[in-house]
Amino acid sequence: PRKAKHVLIVFHRMECRRENLPIQHLDVFSKKYSELKNDLIRTERHLLKEMGFICHVEHPHKFISNYLATLGTPELRQEAWNLANDSLRTTLCVRFKSEVVACGVVYAAARRFQVPLPENPPWWTVFDADQSGIEEVCRVLAHLYSLPKAHYIPVYK
Repeated sequence: PRKAKHVLIVFHRMECRRENLPIQHLDVFSKKYSELKNDLIRTERHLLKEMGFICHVEHPHKFISNYLATLGTPELRQEAWNLANDSLRTTLCVRFKSEVVACGVVYAAARRFQVPLPENPPWWTVFDADQSGIEEVCRVLAHLYSLPKAHYIPVYK
């Protein structure tokens, strides 16, 4: 979690850069800061309401460990774990059940290492996942990896 003050300072800096304005310090006692803070709180409340105030999501990692323990391929387990970590940088954790995300990252990792997964019956049915969900997880992760590497800069002192 980040303090509202830090979120607003970063947002203000990004807004200045986007509008090609000189970057100025956002005074926490200014009217602009007060307006931004009110907008932030209103937006946060709206998001919480839309999410049904359920802010905790179950992570896919435990499903990955349980399933891949039976295959005995540590490199596949590590790759799936890394993909699951990266999936948290997307909206997958709120769009799909963690079982579906776990199946998607296991599938993507297995494709990378050319490890065959059971197809008859489909292995993902045990986890209550479907093929379209798995494909969407793979598509979102592929898009994430196609983005340029993030460039981090300090935005406040």
